[in-house]
Amino acid sequence: MESSAPPATTVARVLTAALLLTTGTLLAGCGVPPELAEPPSAIAAPTATPSRTGPATTTPGTQPSIATPTATRTFEGLTARDCQGRPTGAQVIDLLRRSDLLPRNVKVTVEKAPVCAGSWQYTVVRVADHEPLQVVSKGQPTSLDLVTAGTNVCSIPVRVSAPPGIRTRACG
Repeated sequence: MESSAPPATTVARVLTAALLLTTGTLLAGCGVPPELAEPPSAIAAPTATPSRTGPATTTPGTQPSIATPTATRTFEGLTARDCQGRPTGAQVIDLLRRSDLLPRNVKVTVEKAPVCAGSWQYTVVRVADHEPLQVVSKGQPTSLDLVTAGTNVCSIPVRVSAPPGIRTRACG
């Protein structure tokens, strides 16, 4: 009696292909967790604007020249960059004093100047005889709102709402 079983190499190939297909299918559903996704308001919707640059012209063997649609998308907030003095370190220190986190008479210096991503800022200040104080704020330089301040500012509001550039600085 002869056996009609396929050779071992064929079985191994079929099992490997099935494993790869299953793994690929499982990974296809992976993506950025919702709490780390860019807020919808920070991403501009793609816009298509077909336009004609002028009358269609042809020469033998060529197609008419028509401008192709363009799509634009902003990626503001993906990286934190120097705020270029908007806000200044002094404005962040004033915010801390207005929020009653720093007394008026304590000496404070800016250790790391504010970096910005979108309308958010991350700054590190040094209070005499204390650990560096990290500060996360948002808003316009003239009307900053304090999000959080401390030695560990990777709080829920920062993890959920801050632009990726600030989240990276604050949460490491």
